[in-house]
Amino acid sequence: MDGAGAWQRLAFITLPVIRGSIATNLMLVTLQTLAVFTLIWVMTAGGPANGSTTLPVLAYQEAFKFGDIGYGTAVASVLILIGAVFGGAYLRLLREQRP
Repeated sequence: MDGAGAWQRLAFITLPVIRGSIATNLMLVTLQTLAVFTLIWVMTAGGPANGSTTLPVLAYQEAFKFGDIGYGTAVASVLILIGAVFGGAYLRLLREQRP
């Protein structure tokens, strides 16, 4: 640590120590962002001209508003697959972190 600048301390000491916390927080934020439905539905119901439609809102609209259960289920399945990919990447990142 003697002679290390601020950027070197950050890159070689601070970030490696908090890497697990950063990865966990990023994973939680990513999955919450993928699953946000209530706030968007209550505020805009998908927005004017579908401007704020997300995958969960689209799945709900297709299945229950338009009556196309198959398409709504397909959208929800894609959403689950996206979450699984991010979850797998998170687990791989944590596995690499262990000595």
